[in-house]
Amino acid sequence: MTMLIPFANLEPVSWKNGGGSTTEIAVFPPDAGFDDFDWRVSLATVAADGPFSAFPGIERTLAMF
Repeated sequence: MTMLIPFANLEPVSWKNGGGSTTEIAVFPPDAGFDDFDWRVSLATVAADGPFSAFPGIERTLAMF
């Protein structure tokens, strides 16, 4: 099954630490926020150097393009 997620419908949101923004592509459970998701896929835009925002109990996998 192929699923198309139109990028034009996605809205960037500022990071918790203010150093960039994230555009969420998918999240579970649906409508979860930054503090209550089980998993999420997003694109990040880095605006400034700085520490990662804290997400206790969350394992991150990062890929650069």
